[in-house]
Amino acid sequence: MADNLTGSNDILNDDDLKALGNQGFTLALRMLCDREDAADAVQDALLKWLGNPVRFDPNRGTLRSWFLKTVRNRCIDMQRKSRPVSASEAFDPIDPSMTLPEEQSANSELHNLVRQSLDKLPEDAKEIILLRDFHALSYSEISNVLGISSGTVMSRLHRSRKRLRDLVMSTTGAKER
Repeated sequence: MADNLTGSNDILNDDDLKALGNQGFTLALRMLCDREDAADAVQDALLKWLGNPVRFDPNRGTLRSWFLKTVRNRCIDMQRKSRPVSASEAFDPIDPSMTLPEEQSANSELHNLVRQSLDKLPEDAKEIILLRDFHALSYSEISNVLGISSGTVMSRLHRSRKRLRDLVMSTTGAKER
């Protein structure tokens, strides 16, 4: 799979390219909330790698983490040129068919509350939660994407989750157990 690829173009088969593109598109769509902009960001990242595969250094991480970092950086550049993106726009709506009707309302309220609370977090806190909890990247991969140490990833993620929990609890009036 794409995780084990080196920087050589000749070993990137169609399936690996599609997998990388899909992972990059998912991240870009979450960050930009626009399908066309997300596709542009992924295309730019792919062209950057295909145009100069030497820039990828397999000693510094996987192709997946390098590619996602490239996509992330392109998304940040695009965001700077446009409006800020709210976290509520970055989430797919909850699929109502997955819940019972009486649970649907409560789940929808909770989902909206979490999205609104996530919107209130600083961009770096929101980003690290999205990478770990919504994209299931490992600490090492997040470290490569964000350009910080794994220890920093763990501490920032812990603080970000605590801030999110505190925001949700203060909104609902719930008390910590």
